Amino acid sequence: MENSLLIADASTLINFLRVRRFDLVQGLGYRVRIVHPVYEEVQSERALLDELLEQGTIRTLILEGAVITESVAKFLALGLGSGESFSFAAAIEFKGAIAIDDIQAVKKAKYLTAGITVITSTDVVVAGITSGRLSVEEADVLKSYWEENHRFRLKVKSFRDLL
Repeated sequence: MENSLLIADASTLINFLRVRRFDLVQGLGYRVRIVHPVYEEVQSERALLDELLEQGTIRTLILEGAVITESVAKFLALGLGSGESFSFAAAIEFKGAIAIDDIQAVKKAKYLTAGITVITSTDVVVAGITSGRLSVEEADVLKSYWEENHRFRLKVKSFRDLL
């Protein structure tokens, strides 16, 4: 994975920016990239995102050309938002994985994204636990914070249930 790209959609990106734990995403071993529409979607945590961009922890991708335009149009036609559409198009174009929590968007895009690895916030946290960067108790604190402050809900009571 060290040389692979992870295209971060706003949903997952914001989850980890809000709790100041982007290190968990970095711990996956991917080179993290975002597209401009995702950058525009991140308002509440813009200062931290700008800091990560300035440090080179995250980089932006420039998407252009007829193939990208056509790919984005297909995703938009499925009802996906701009950030999601450009993120999926980037994952396809650069043969990367996508970090996204919008399961409905993933389902809608499924037939266009065969072979693309989808990584959710849950996957990131579980990887953090199994690698020892995060305890189950710390993971459950993140889960509680997301549920109480960020309208992000998981279907499990504890991350322990996923191990």
